[in-house]
Amino acid sequence: MKRVINYLFAATMFAAVATAEESEIFGGLGVSIWTGSNGVKIVGVMPGSPADGVGLRAGDLIVSINGTDLSAVNPEEQTSYLRGKAGTSIKLVVKRNGNIFSVSTKRIGISVQSLNAKEISDWYGKDKDLTAEEISYLASKKTDEGYELLGIMQYGMPISRSAENLSAQTFTQISVQKAEEAKPEAKPIQNEKEPSLSGKTKDVRLVNVKGVRVKKQGKAPAYRLR
Repeated sequence: MKRVINYLFAATMFAAVATAEESEIFGGLGVSIWTGSNGVKIVGVMPGSPADGVGLRAGDLIVSINGTDLSAVNPEEQTSYLRGKAGTSIKLVVKRNGNIFSVSTKRIGISVQSLNAKEISDWYGKDKDLTAEEISYLASKKTDEGYELLGIMQYGMPISRSAENLSAQTFTQISVQKAEEAKPEAKPIQNEKEPSLSGKTKDVRLVNVKGVRVKKQGKAPAYRLR
């Protein structure tokens, strides 16, 4: 029997209800899922996530993760195979419309924060007829340092940026860790010649300057982000 987990972002699900104050950080793929005896079924994919990057989509059934057959794993423990340290590799065997294929990608650092309905209504002076653009703007203001907004979810499902007529209830913001800019390596430049007043030259060693790195509510199910 399939079991709905709260809201997952590419790593797994927990059988827990999302609360208004829920916040967590983990390494994941950016998918909402159901767990079950046959494996993990994807019910939503966050645009721009690793899962989206390798072509995963709603309806796909993940049957194996890094060589582990999920049909042999307790559904409550399946999500722990999806999550992991940011930057680590993960290989999935996926079943889609009777066809089986495999994909590999890397987990990214994900920050999940619930958006308080009262805070949304206080900000915009209304609690309905909201747009995804409005919710996203407020979410971007609450993003943790070192993270950037990837998207928003409602009842654990990704919301299109063009969505309208939304209520202020059960929103979650999904942010991803910013990629660190490559720091230039300081290398000595040898055998540079500097002219002297005597007409002779001498060797000068120059060194490059280092760079600067610059609740589940009502009857609607909530899915955990992995």
